[in-house]
Amino acid sequence: MIYDTLRRSFEVAEKQMQPDDPQYVSMIEIWFPARFGESFFQDFTMDSWFKIKGVIKDVKRRRGRKGLKVFIRFASSGGESVDLIFPLLSRGDRQFEMGIEKIEYLVDIIPVQLKTIPPKAEEIWYSYDEASFRWSPAIAKSDNVNYLFKNSEWKTK
Repeated sequence: MIYDTLRRSFEVAEKQMQPDDPQYVSMIEIWFPARFGESFFQDFTMDSWFKIKGVIKDVKRRRGRKGLKVFIRFASSGGESVDLIFPLLSRGDRQFEMGIEKIEYLVDIIPVQLKTIPPKAEEIWYSYDEASFRWSPAIAKSDNVNYLFKNSEWKTK
């Protein structure tokens, strides 16, 4: 279902990978070759996005406590070529579902957040806080430097 839904809008390469973390029995990584933003959800269609979310949530329910690791990546956001990565690593079904549901609601805040990213950032990793039910920037990767987002500012490790 994920493959068919994605294939309608994008060229799809499906790969089987070996597990890299014994806490998780399955991993799904979806790399959208598109900018994160309102235009993505219009072009890809909300119906397709809802199908993708539904399948991922269903896989999570089926895995139960065995664990599912999901990475949703969007390419080329902001003024430069910056990838946005949303990792869903929660062990609890409800928190996992809340995290995936909140991604599309970030379309208004992410452009503001991208104005403050470190120079030459290539990737921005977001983190889902289960206590506040919010996604926040967590790590910016730039060349060989990793920046952490703490107290509303980027700092090197």
